[in-house]
Amino acid sequence: MTRRWALMLASCVLAMVASLMVIAVATYEGRAARDQARGPIITKAQDAIAWWSSRFDSVGHFQHSVVLVEPLDTSAPPPPGLTRWPAPGEAMLSPELLSRGAAEGIRTRYGRFGGLIGREGLVAPSERLAYVRPPTPQNTDSWLPISGFGHPFPLVETLNQRDLPEVLLALGALTLLPALALMTTASRTGSRRDEPTKPAEPRLRRALASLMEKAPPLAIGSATGSLPLILTASIDLPVPATGYVLNSTDIRTAWPLACAAILTSFVIGLVTLLRTRRDRVTEKDWDTGRDHEAEDNQDTGRDRKPQSDRDIGRDHEAGEVDAARPRPVPRWRLVACALAVAAIALSQYLPSAGGLIAFAVGTIGMWLLLPSVTTALVMAGGRELARRGAISGHPALLTDGRQLTPLARLSTALIILLGTVTLLQIWEGHLGDPARAALATERRIGDTLLVVRTAEHPNLKAFSQALPNSSALAVLLTSENGEHATLVGPCGTLRTLKLPCTTVPAPVNPEDSRLRELQVWYGLRTLTSQVGRGRTEQPRNLLVVVSDTRGQYPQVARAAYATLPVLETAIPGSGWIDAAAPRTRLGTWLTLFGLAGVLILLLTTWVSTPRWHLTIPLLTMTALVVATTTWHDLFFIAVTKDGTLPWHLPAATTAACVLLALTAGLPRKP
Repeated sequence: MTRRWALMLASCVLAMVASLMVIAVATYEGRAARDQARGPIITKAQDAIAWWSSRFDSVGHFQHSVVLVEPLDTSAPPPPGLTRWPAPGEAMLSPELLSRGAAEGIRTRYGRFGGLIGREGLVAPSERLAYVRPPTPQNTDSWLPISGFGHPFPLVETLNQRDLPEVLLALGALTLLPALALMTTASRTGSRRDEPTKPAEPRLRRALASLMEKAPPLAIGSATGSLPLILTASIDLPVPATGYVLNSTDIRTAWPLACAAILTSFVIGLVTLLRTRRDRVTEKDWDTGRDHEAEDNQDTGRDRKPQSDRDIGRDHEAGEVDAARPRPVPRWRLVACALAVAAIALSQYLPSAGGLIAFAVGTIGMWLLLPSVTTALVMAGGRELARRGAISGHPALLTDGRQLTPLARLSTALIILLGTVTLLQIWEGHLGDPARAALATERRIGDTLLVVRTAEHPNLKAFSQALPNSSALAVLLTSENGEHATLVGPCGTLRTLKLPCTTVPAPVNPEDSRLRELQVWYGLRTLTSQVGRGRTEQPRNLLVVVSDTRGQYPQVARAAYATLPVLETAIPGSGWIDAAAPRTRLGTWLTLFGLAGVLILLLTTWVSTPRWHLTIPLLTMTALVVATTTWHDLFFIAVTKDGTLPWHLPAATTAACVLLALTAGLPRKP
């Protein structure tokens, strides 16, 4: 690759990374502004224009907020994003919630569908949110009196977001550093003979002439790298694999920051290029000084033994071989790296805390010493390749021998980057014992048993009549300490659960798996049952809906919101699964950033290795990278006893590295 194309590619990548950072900053500023605009201003009851309360619900195990509103003055401004207050029994939904929840009956779950929430009422176009007005006035003891909107209030979308510095740190570590490495490599691409030297021309003029020659590729690359900003400012663009949709208005508002970022990336390219040229000029001056010294020695009359052309060639070959030889690696580093690898391998046999510590120490030691090991591994191959080039007079082999050591360093950086991203994704995908148990519960009983948590004084008769014919209702009366409970319901409900129909409490032998799950998840030491209606005035009382067939959740949730002051409707333990979902989404973001960094490092390798002789070393690097990271990650899973290996990461890296190796073997123009 010529230097112009390399500089254009590097400046484009650097500008893209800068664009991503601008998009992140602009998005967070827009989210904060809309979050503040829609948040309720809490006041005294006598000054309130409405009552306000929030609930949690989920679609596909992704939580969202359900905001309950009861206006006292319908002429008052409604929440941002609504053109009017919802009518009694009506619900306004965000477009994303309506789309994602179609299969779960979200359109009518909270009441009649009254319309969509506008963009100005959502922190992001992909936010899931519902505004609901109960069909009848409810007891507002747990509601908040509000005088309007304009104060931040935590809803699901903002509760789960990471702080902006964390996002910028991830972008910087995973994409900006590789982009700077690519720019440095591109500025050094090409031979010194590609730069014509004019000894009589002043150095400053030569530098300015070279800068004017190299500035256009940098400018073109920077302009091309602004494409993400142009696209995201034009339309609401979804971020691949994350489900998040960017708000184009936020990006358009940040145009001064966007211009400054693109200009900064261009200046960084110029500075890098000037610094590289200064280093090269210094090397040339040193070589010129040595030539003058040789001339002075000749002028002073020192006798030198004449050498034949063969002797001169042999000395030149020996010098080139010495230059191509990597520096020797101290043996203690190799031993220390082997000990670090052993600590990782043995960590799975230690107790949990000790195993995790041993794994962490071994990981740090391995990553610190891995550059020395990779350098040692390429010494034999690189030295042999350079020696063969010197003996045969093939300059390409000699050059490629010199380039194996930078290739080893890049492969080490690729291992560390890919390993870090994979470990972070495994850790963020760590469900924990409760979430895994909840998933097992869901597989065993599905939604054949649902627990409805309500506020005080629910209308059991109306709720029972609104339930589907396949469902039956009971009340779980719990003790003060929550360790003992009695399941009270009609005889038909008890028989569905294989319980006796007695009017006095009878001990429950949970033959039905649904009762066992209920007892485990609510920490009940003893459980009894009896026929009756039950009293539900106590806050700890729960409504239990059972069915012999799955698929009852949409109808039960709709009936609950239509007739009860519902707080939650869920399968026992499902809250743990919902809580783990944001960690999975974070792992997706880390994967996206990490793959971008991996791609940039691969481009760096491609720019710095333009010879077909490096196809085999590149394939060897692929095997080393994938084998090391996979081995390391599998031991991490063994130590933590949780998580799964995201196979798409090593698979994508393998495909990219193989493509790089094959591309490096294509014929190049001289």
